[in-house]
Amino acid sequence: MAITINSTRENERNQTVYFSIDYDGAKSWHGDIPKDADPQEWFDENEDLIKTQILRKQYREADVPQLEDKTALESFEAWIANGAKNAEITKTITTPAQPAVDAVMGERQKTVESSEEVTTTEIVEQDGKMVQKSVTNTVVTNTPETKEVPLFDEAGEEVGTTTVPVMESYEVSPAVDAVEETSETVVVRAETVVEKAAWKDTAE
Repeated sequence: MAITINSTRENERNQTVYFSIDYDGAKSWHGDIPKDADPQEWFDENEDLIKTQILRKQYREADVPQLEDKTALESFEAWIANGAKNAEITKTITTPAQPAVDAVMGERQKTVESSEEVTTTEIVEQDGKMVQKSVTNTVVTNTPETKEVPLFDEAGEEVGTTTVPVMESYEVSPAVDAVEETSETVVVRAETVVEKAAWKDTAE
């Protein structure tokens, strides 16, 4: 018999069983089972489950694949026999193809940049005296550009001139080249060896 019941303690909803098990060395542990279950029978029937839980306690970071036609315990033991390694996990990142996009053009009124010297008067403290002095700065302005064009009446006769804005085209958004679909496989988790934690017995 691999599991020996040492003692039990009834709780309100279940019973806590302290037991010894000879699995990967002698171990003392405890677990909760149904209140009306016979401890020895329950643990004998669930021996593989208990062993699997012990492995889970020792290999906390284990990522064990379930092998076909194998129990959870057999799969775990096979994982340990193969080096206790979590397999590498990769994923493929796909960037979809993008069609070429023409530039989007707009139209706006041109501006004319001009600058002028502007002189202002300031009062500043200089050598302990208030001094009035002239300060000249260059002021740059952008003025909407216009032009004069002939003006006609309804009969088509020129009757004078009028002023209209000078327009220019500009790029609202640039052209975009077509992009082919690409895919890249990246490592999400490298293959890692899971270290076995030391077993700590449960005291009653």
